[in-house]
Amino acid sequence: MQRSIVIDIIKVMAFQIIVMHHLSHYAPMTDWISAVWPGQVGFIYEDGRLAVQPFLVIGGYLVALSLNNKHTKNLASLIWRRYLRLAPQLMIALLLVIFATLWLGDELSDKDWLSPLPSMGVFLAHLFFLQDVLGIPSMSAGAWYVAIDLQLFGLFALLARISKNSQKTLSESWMPAMIAACTVVSIYIFSRHATLDAWAIYYLWAYGLGALVAWARQSPRARVWLTVTVGLLLLDWLLDPRARPVIVLLTVGSLYSLSHISWFKAENPIRKFIHYFSDISYSIFVSHFAVIIVVSGIWEKFELEGLGLALIFVVLAWLGSIVVGIWVQYLYDQIMRLVYSNH
Repeated sequence: MQRSIVIDIIKVMAFQIIVMHHLSHYAPMTDWISAVWPGQVGFIYEDGRLAVQPFLVIGGYLVALSLNNKHTKNLASLIWRRYLRLAPQLMIALLLVIFATLWLGDELSDKDWLSPLPSMGVFLAHLFFLQDVLGIPSMSAGAWYVAIDLQLFGLFALLARISKNSQKTLSESWMPAMIAACTVVSIYIFSRHATLDAWAIYYLWAYGLGALVAWARQSPRARVWLTVTVGLLLLDWLLDPRARPVIVLLTVGSLYSLSHISWFKAENPIRKFIHYFSDISYSIFVSHFAVIIVVSGIWEKFELEGLGLALIFVVLAWLGSIVVGIWVQYLYDQIMRLVYSNH
């Protein structure tokens, strides 16, 4: 599969917005910035969370392509490989959260966003991505997304197993029709019940639309199902305007019209830069919360104040998130080399 320019760029932009969104939510120094630029900080605070929607759409798109020609009989093996793709970075990130809490947690004891040091049961719940299902407060701002990603992948792998005809690709099977039906139900019913946000069905509509885009580029039948589903999503938005469908539809339109555009063969610094940060975006996403704890703890410990210092600390938190994400990705790569070298 050739790398897509639009996917790489969207991933790089989205993770930057999410880091800034979490800084605006948790880091106390952003109060000083908000006092001067309330509109800009308020926008990031309220709407920055929407940057998760492109990740869901892209996730569905890439999974649909990866499963399209893949043998899906061994579900356990597929899900295990996906788990290994997600879990190591998250576990490293959670250990960093524990160390950060041990170091500076006392300085943030009045903050309701910082979870207490976890028991073994709480850590195991996170290890198996069950914290939200069990109603356990999350140790990190990004842990919920990782659990949902694995649920969505498992659901897709199961449906692919059911619908796959050995003589056809998924795009030519009944899979697009099944996903279109599930997506519409998720749009009209499940996505309106916030109590379901610990389950894949709440987010299935964005993930499903991403998958339909991937298949629609290969199959006229899938293209029909995508058109019908997009039309029903537009109708839902007209009846009940919400921000999330707009972001999802913009991402879907970008993928359908531009995802086939691949990078030039010639290497250049811009391409390498975007490739690299696209590849490490997940590691930054899961690990930046520990950086926020450290930067916020230092701010509180020394009772710092002032707009200038606040801007410096926000930049340090942003740069620190990138550095820690690079380190987490490096550790993950080393772990995977060990895992696969032993097989």
